[in-house]
Amino acid sequence: MSGSPPSVVVGMSGGVDSAVAAALLIRRGYAAVGVTMRLLAEGAGDESVRGCCSLAAVQDARETCAHLGMPHYVVDLSHDFTRLVVEPFVAGYAGGVTPNPCTVCNAALRFEALARFADTLGVEHIATGHYARTRPSATAARTELLTAVCAAKDQSYMLYGLSQEHLRRAVFPLGDVASKEVTRSLAADAGLHVAHRSDSQDVCFVGPEGVAGFLAQRAGELFRPGEIVDEQGHVIGAHDGVGGFTVGQRRRLPASARGPLFVTRIGATNATVHVGPVGRLYTRGLVARSMNWVSIERPSDQLAVQARIRYNAQAAACVIRAGPDEVECRFDAPQRAVTPGQAVVFYDGDRVLGGGVIDREPDSEEDHP
Repeated sequence: MSGSPPSVVVGMSGGVDSAVAAALLIRRGYAAVGVTMRLLAEGAGDESVRGCCSLAAVQDARETCAHLGMPHYVVDLSHDFTRLVVEPFVAGYAGGVTPNPCTVCNAALRFEALARFADTLGVEHIATGHYARTRPSATAARTELLTAVCAAKDQSYMLYGLSQEHLRRAVFPLGDVASKEVTRSLAADAGLHVAHRSDSQDVCFVGPEGVAGFLAQRAGELFRPGEIVDEQGHVIGAHDGVGGFTVGQRRRLPASARGPLFVTRIGATNATVHVGPVGRLYTRGLVARSMNWVSIERPSDQLAVQARIRYNAQAAACVIRAGPDEVECRFDAPQRAVTPGQAVVFYDGDRVLGGGVIDREPDSEEDHP
């Protein structure tokens, strides 16, 4: 109908961020429809879990939508979530790497599900409570993904895997919000009951038992006894399962007369934890695979950019060289605990160029850009 307000489908996680995103969109004149994704089949009713995967989150989202006068729908994605997110997460640990399930969930599940649901309603726009921004490229040929105004809450790292189709349709109302305190203040002003709800945990689906407990229930082979080996190949201790370790970890390692030891590598197949001094954690380069160039086409020449190797890491200056299947990266200064399985995301200032999954160190100095 001519003159009708634009419509938007909003992903409602049950938390304060998505609630405020919906409220801001309504204030801007959008006709908002809320969608909550039910992601966990087993244990979904556990009230001790209040992350975005819980039954409690569904109820919170329903109450928020009712308060804002929005229609609310629940979509059961538990089968796809297990297949696309949980099973690869467990398989990653079984392979000796430390996966980042949130980047996979956003790209392969959440935004795709939002887009599909919007299509069924004939709605163009989709929105979430992520702290990020978008803008048309200089030629308007692409939609660029940008960091949020609030650097402390910026979630562009988690969104590097989005497609151009998803970005073109995406609206991020919190991208210009100055701080989480401002978000909570907006929620309180709007009378939202989730205004002071605590943020969800990093890995929403593991529950109160933590990652190690979650893995123990699903991949018992990760918790068979094994050896702790130093850089000279000497056995210096024992452990009760590689599932409790990640690169850079110091906790639960034996003492050494030479100083503190840290996990440098995990041998999942032979249940071996390799350790060394802190200096062994630093590396000048990495090779990443499964790349997604989100704001640009794959660069044909090497580029001087910045890279983040963890969600909360500072961006580090580096030079990258992109091949068809992999990207080689060399840092200006050595970086600590470059962890296989985690995402590396490349930036040009506030613009997200793309990202991928850290695979390994380059084979030699000559392999670096």
